[in-house]
Amino acid sequence: MNVIEKCNLLKKSKKRVILMVKVGTQEWLDAYREALNNNKLYKEAAGPKGFPPNGWEGDFVFVIEPSGPLENAIYEYIGLYHGECTDAKLVNEEDFVFVKSGEKAPEGKLAVEFIYSAKYDNWVPILKNELDGTKALLMRKATLKGDMAKVMRATKAAQELTKTAASLDTEFL
Repeated sequence: MNVIEKCNLLKKSKKRVILMVKVGTQEWLDAYREALNNNKLYKEAAGPKGFPPNGWEGDFVFVIEPSGPLENAIYEYIGLYHGECTDAKLVNEEDFVFVKSGEKAPEGKLAVEFIYSAKYDNWVPILKNELDGTKALLMRKATLKGDMAKVMRATKAAQELTKTAASLDTEFL
């Protein structure tokens, strides 16, 4: 039973049980996608009203680089379109290609407009909402490949991405 099925069972039973999800796993990404799609503030900030004219368009790969207890990089693909998280899954480095807005990826590859990278030790405070993801870029604790001006116009949506991550009961390494 995956985390979404567990959450649906809990909703039906009306019991409040905290489910820990381990960072960097598909289970965590499933919980993140569900939480993001239930976040009304994110929908507003990344939708047509918050990011005119149509809403945010641009998929990310979040790279958790090795540091501290993490020995190998983790790549997380997050599909974002008009205030919805369309997909969230673990990928390998060869599964995606960086593209500029409007460009297509070769067949069999994911088109990614943004690659946000940070060492594991810097991701932990970001995921706990102790360090703003945009400030992490300015402090050089994270890097962004992609249109920085577009990201800076969507700061409210970016903050909601981080707040949503922080809302999960995450088990860190």
